[in-house]
Amino acid sequence: MHPANAVDLFRTDPVDRAAARDLQRRCRSGDLVRVRHGVYVGRDAWEGLDGRSRHLVRMRAASPLLRPAAVWALDSAAAVLGVPRLDAWPDRVHAMVPGIEHDLQRVGLTLHAGVPRPSGRHFHGVGFTDLAQTTVEIARRGSLSTAVVVLDHALRDGVDVELLGRLALASGPWGSTRVAQALDHCDARHESVGESYFAARAAELRCPPIEPQREFRHADGTVDRVDFWLPREGIVVEFDGRQKYEDPAMLAGRSSAGAVWVEKLREDRIRARPEVNGFVRVHWGHLVKPELLRAHLRQHGVPCR
Repeated sequence: MHPANAVDLFRTDPVDRAAARDLQRRCRSGDLVRVRHGVYVGRDAWEGLDGRSRHLVRMRAASPLLRPAAVWALDSAAAVLGVPRLDAWPDRVHAMVPGIEHDLQRVGLTLHAGVPRPSGRHFHGVGFTDLAQTTVEIARRGSLSTAVVVLDHALRDGVDVELLGRLALASGPWGSTRVAQALDHCDARHESVGESYFAARAAELRCPPIEPQREFRHADGTVDRVDFWLPREGIVVEFDGRQKYEDPAMLAGRSSAGAVWVEKLREDRIRARPEVNGFVRVHWGHLVKPELLRAHLRQHGVPCR
């Protein structure tokens, strides 16, 4: 069971005003947290949740307000589907309602006009849009980095790139250019959020053509695969996430120090290749500050603007 599903919700009852006042007192005392008007959760349970889980709890709190035909959409469908996110999860939840002419705003809830593509599954009795429509709708409204990250996630999950393009066009002209631009830089070979994020930043900085997941085969049969390869410049770019040295699954039984040593030997092999002129490592701190990334890449011989 997902942690968000195990959190108890306490709702005020308009008939039982004494109970409602008790919940309000408990909220003022710090025992409860209000997640929307008239709905509370225990503070300890709330503080133990991450941003995605808190959004899911807010969806549960808002579900009685939805019309029968409504389905969770955009950020809320993404929360159910596990779509990665660069920004903090919003307090506002989102649903799509067929038949309404324009978006409707409620406290903490947006009802979007549109024709949903239901996933066929439900979250606490309410359906949600499928992965293709969810990511396209987020991409239409987000930055290039956001669009590439979510669309790459869909591609890695097996969604057809042509379907994503068709959905963007069918949604109307607003935002379709952003999706088309993002799809030019998406690639299912981007193996992580960090790699997708870097691909978007490289496009924004007008870096030269980049090939993801390039393999270098050595005479002894060893094969080293790098995150990005700039063939014209002969430069390797690696996204260096901390999980490479901390995640037990990625360590595969090695210590962190052992992983660092293995990575050093790997880099030495790649640098020794005659076609390799440079090797640059990029981390998350570079990606969130484009000017820092620009300076870092230029320092290592990567042309960008």
